[in-house]
Amino acid sequence: MRFDCIEKNIKKFFFNYGGFIARHPLWFLFSPMLLAGVLGVGIVFITSEQSVENLYTPENGQAKTDRKTVEELYTQHGDNDTLVSRLTRLGRSGKIIIQRQDGGNVLTETVFEEILKLHEEILNLHGKMLNNDLVDTFYFVDLCVKWNNTCNENAILSVYDYNSSMLQAINLTYPVYNSNKKIVFSGGELGGVKFKSNLSNEVFSAEVMQLSYILRHQDSMDDQRSALWEDEFLQVVEAFNATEIRITRQVSSTLETELDKASSNVIKDFNITFTVLITFSICSCVMFDWVRSKPWLAGCGVISAGLAVLSSFGLMGYIGVPYINVVGSAPFLIIGIGVDDMFIMVAAWRQTDVRLPVEERMRYAFSEAAMSITITSITDALAFGIGAITYFRSVRIFCMYTGVAVIFDYVYQITFFGACMTLFGRREAANRHCMSCLKVKPKEETESTAYKIFCAGGSQPPAGQDGEFNDPALMIFFKKYYGPCITRWWMTLLISVVYVGYLGAAIYGCTQVQEGLSLRNLARDNSYAADFLDMESAYFKQYGPQVALVFTEKRDVWNPKVQDIMEQTLAKMEDNEYTFSRDHNLSASWLRDYLDFLNSTNLKEPNQAQFINTLRDDFLKHPAYKQYSLDIVFCDNGTNIKASRFFVTTKDLNTTEKERFMTTELRQIAKDSELPAIVYHPAFIFYDQYISILPNTLQNLGIAVGAMLIVALLMIPNPICSIIVTLAVASIVTGVVGYMTFWQVNLDSIAMTNLILCVGFSVDFSAHISYACVTAEKGSRQANVIHALYSVGMPIVQGSLSTLLGVVVLAFTDSYIFRTFFKTMFLVIFTGALHGLVFLPVFLWLTIPVKASEENENALVSVSDGRQSRPATVSSNVAIGPLSAPPSYSDHKSTPTPRCPQALHQQNYL
Repeated sequence: MRFDCIEKNIKKFFFNYGGFIARHPLWFLFSPMLLAGVLGVGIVFITSEQSVENLYTPENGQAKTDRKTVEELYTQHGDNDTLVSRLTRLGRSGKIIIQRQDGGNVLTETVFEEILKLHEEILNLHGKMLNNDLVDTFYFVDLCVKWNNTCNENAILSVYDYNSSMLQAINLTYPVYNSNKKIVFSGGELGGVKFKSNLSNEVFSAEVMQLSYILRHQDSMDDQRSALWEDEFLQVVEAFNATEIRITRQVSSTLETELDKASSNVIKDFNITFTVLITFSICSCVMFDWVRSKPWLAGCGVISAGLAVLSSFGLMGYIGVPYINVVGSAPFLIIGIGVDDMFIMVAAWRQTDVRLPVEERMRYAFSEAAMSITITSITDALAFGIGAITYFRSVRIFCMYTGVAVIFDYVYQITFFGACMTLFGRREAANRHCMSCLKVKPKEETESTAYKIFCAGGSQPPAGQDGEFNDPALMIFFKKYYGPCITRWWMTLLISVVYVGYLGAAIYGCTQVQEGLSLRNLARDNSYAADFLDMESAYFKQYGPQVALVFTEKRDVWNPKVQDIMEQTLAKMEDNEYTFSRDHNLSASWLRDYLDFLNSTNLKEPNQAQFINTLRDDFLKHPAYKQYSLDIVFCDNGTNIKASRFFVTTKDLNTTEKERFMTTELRQIAKDSELPAIVYHPAFIFYDQYISILPNTLQNLGIAVGAMLIVALLMIPNPICSIIVTLAVASIVTGVVGYMTFWQVNLDSIAMTNLILCVGFSVDFSAHISYACVTAEKGSRQANVIHALYSVGMPIVQGSLSTLLGVVVLAFTDSYIFRTFFKTMFLVIFTGALHGLVFLPVFLWLTIPVKASEENENALVSVSDGRQSRPATVSSNVAIGPLSAPPSYSDHKSTPTPRCPQALHQQNYL
């Protein structure tokens, strides 16, 4: 059975297409440049998006559905008259964490006076904006979240009545202080607390204090004012002249600003990458023959990739896809991929016979190299296309930019770069110098040593040396030294042991993977946001968010059975390991307090009317219980309760794993309740990424691996090779996931993007080495493996280095996101090259049977239209494979050639 029907037709097309480009190079040179210019104009229409919630949380997260439910039920409350703990969104705000400069106690009079001074400056700061030709001046009191027409206070300041002299008069208890006026929770405002004795909860000292200034959000005008107030807040806090305290600060837009700055810094480094890759490409394309060297062609390859980036970004601007910070790494990646394709094209050209006309060389080069980059471009574009269906918006946008760029890179490689190859091929045919384009003599026609070193070139291959005449030293190394070495029995045994260790460590690492993107990792290393988040993590994780238990449907709450179900559900939540129990008095239950209230009025078994009327008219109007009116929604007729909620306080959420477990366990308790219920806190929006990232990643990887298998079966004419490629892809992905854990890289949306890319790159690494070995006919397994390494070893090395050089600048950024991109890309390239150059050759040697040799038969190549076949004349030392002599796919007439091209598809990586 033949499996090469698709491959043969694609090669036939590119054989004719290569000749067409060779006859009309200028059209293919200027048309792509014109297209890139037109598309590039679209960059001016690009808008940016930096919303952390929209980009880095799953769009189908349960918390977003639950938030919609809660807001629909409690829409009557809004932000006008509410408590901070009842807010459903993390809106605009300003926060500061205060630490004494010597690290001592912040609860001293001198420090407290300075804190009060700072607090006063924050209350007095004001913003201005033009509104209907009038200057609108606003203060914190105009924007704050209010309860009873009073801004929500910082509890610790209110306990001491904003008076430093009260520090000695009041014995503060922690985390709850119960005064005659009210109960105050200070767990979120004091950190590093020490008590007067082990048996006492009276505070002796505290290392840090956190103050929060929460703003409401009602409409776009409020949001504009709040945004201006945040800017003023940062400036006032930064400019505060502190002598006793050290201050860290944050506002709601801080992380978005940090992402924007990190992306801007990375874009500035693109020039470095562009220069490095051009230098590397030029050096890689320079030989000792100054005619056959192609430094300027290498530069054109980098420019071709740059045109792809320009076109992709411009097209995204035209169709309205926003720019996000992680897209800043896309140009580095695309330039690397483009340079890889350029190496393939140049390698294919070098393997053609130097005595052929340029048009014939273009035909043969394109029939092999274009086939190779077609396969890899399809796999890469498919991988990004699969990534574009994820529920993480940041991943989807990144994959759209890069996927389109990969397609443009492929188009420009077979058009713009093909035209450049033709023009530089004509220069070579005219025996002109690669730098100056002046005609020079071959080395054998001059006796000047200096001329031979700096000018001469274009020598014809000696008789009997056609096969290795143009081979670079690295290809000879793979053939004569490396290949024979790794196919020795003792080296094979050693590599097998190393692979078992590699796979075992990778699987162990997969079991230790940490899921989710911590908000701290969105901030740059040395920014004020990083300082604030580090302090918050160190001092304020003991007391977590207050999670709401919401009963979402109308029930007869006056019925004792319904009350028991509500109480049992709340009690189960309090008994969870991630929440404080009822004994700590940190829960908020209107039902418990109301039942106590009824007992105090001797109304122990009220009917429905008595229960509702007393609740509405007496209990909720009592000053001590008025805040519970925010937790109860009455039916329209006022005769029953439509929805109600209770609150429990979480604890010790100092890792993303604990945040994930807490969220899933509390949701399960609500789900198991006999009454319809949900649990919700605004932070759950971000916790959902910890829950969704692994299923999304596994789903995308599974689809991608399946798609790669289908592409391999269709494009590679050998089913055994396709299966080997798929197994290699699975091994490489396992290694990347496992070893990124040891490198402190979490499985987050950034890593997921690279894992999707990993699938495409893994095919590139494994497909060609496997196929080169399977199709070789050298008479022994060892000879087949050595020939495969000789054919594709150098392109693998070049492609790996160029891709790493494309992203290496990201390793030195101050942003976790871009460093993560580099780390995962490094692991992808390293493990892929390790498989392609070490593991796969050994396993192919052990498993692939030897094909019957056909040394005594002429290699016949069929003509596509059924005309008489002609023998392929091949030098005795050139590998004869099934495609050793590319056919004349058309009626094109050419003179007999002394040497036909080698099986170039076996020499291409990527």
